[in-house]
Amino acid sequence: MKKIIFLFLSCASLSAQVGINTTTPTRTLDVNGNLRVRTQTNQSANAVYDNVQIADANGNVDYIKKNVLNQQMVQLFSLNTLALVNTGGDGTAPVSISNQSITLIKPAFVIINFSVPITLSTTFSDVRLKLLRTHLSVNGTNVVRASNTYTNGTNTGNNLSGIFYNTGSYITLLGAGTHSIEILGTCFDLTATQCIQGGNYNGTLFQAFAMYNDF
Repeated sequence: MKKIIFLFLSCASLSAQVGINTTTPTRTLDVNGNLRVRTQTNQSANAVYDNVQIADANGNVDYIKKNVLNQQMVQLFSLNTLALVNTGGDGTAPVSISNQSITLIKPAFVIINFSVPITLSTTFSDVRLKLLRTHLSVNGTNVVRASNTYTNGTNTGNNLSGIFYNTGSYITLLGAGTHSIEILGTCFDLTATQCIQGGNYNGTLFQAFAMYNDF
């Protein structure tokens, strides 16, 4: 009696796609699940290792050169001229000098600098203390108060007037979206027109930068 034996052989092409836990692989090796590498070597100081593996939302793994990973600094605004604002009064009601709206594409450290000129339009002969203050507000919250004080003695023979500057810096981490950055001014024991904040004198500055982390 003759027997016929059929031998089925399966083979895979060298260019075929292999799937682990998937029947429809989309890359040469498609792993549908968690990947674990038990042992790795720290190559931080090795200049030869200049590729960094990254993955997209679909789990596709590729690489980029590590020299493109950096902290990107973007200028949000930079002003050298500010509105002239009468800020004299009892010191309890700060007046807005400049309010800037910024939009961040993702969370970032925001660096803010300001240098606001303050002009006293009248010389004073009394010895009462004058307070010249500039506030920095982020999203409606005062975060910096910069102040100058001014006084004269009756025996100096000379009454001071001219330009003062209130300066300050602030760094904060803000989330993606729209934010407000505002400077406000107030002066104590002066009439509204006797103390003016703003202008475009040399040294006037109101600026902000965003530092995005691209790591």
